[in-house]
Amino acid sequence: MQEVNSIGCFVCFSFNGSDPTCEDTFNSTIFHKELNRIGVSNYHYPCWALKKKRQGLFPADHCIKVNGHRIDDVSQTMVIRTCALDSGTFTADTEIVRISHCGHFKYKGYQYSGCVQSCDTDGCNGASRMSKHLYLSYVAPIIAMILAALHYQNLSDFMNMWSEMTDRLFIRVLICNLCALLLLVALSYVPLFMIDD
Repeated sequence: MQEVNSIGCFVCFSFNGSDPTCEDTFNSTIFHKELNRIGVSNYHYPCWALKKKRQGLFPADHCIKVNGHRIDDVSQTMVIRTCALDSGTFTADTEIVRISHCGHFKYKGYQYSGCVQSCDTDGCNGASRMSKHLYLSYVAPIIAMILAALHYQNLSDFMNMWSEMTDRLFIRVLICNLCALLLLVALSYVPLFMIDD
């Protein structure tokens, strides 16, 4: 029999603070109101996820955290921690595990502003601030600009290089935003999160 590799993730849903063990600042040891039920019970190892064009559940390879607030009423919040599987295709359903991003999305008819973050180590979706890669994506262009300015002695050479780099960066950001939009549209049609009203 073949060994199955999976990741362990926290799996919980909290709307307007309905599950304190799921909220930020995350504390996996907070006690629920019910006796003997603690946040650790939200940890699933192995964690199982849906796979595109397949029936059943499969071992997940990424943890996901979605957090946001309604645009029309910022007091309406959501935190979703779960796991997902990179199905290996190039469609929007896999982008959720490949690119962490922030923006606007629609959930149950309401517009939300928030972030979708993914990671690939056991229990990594428990952190309030999950992905250092998300922050590096903002800092890296600034560091590149400083290093390039130090490298180029001639200002016109630097400006030409800077113009070329910002054009490429704009295209990448545009592609990432389009992928995020496609993902959010796909999520609105796929019962990835089975939540009762």
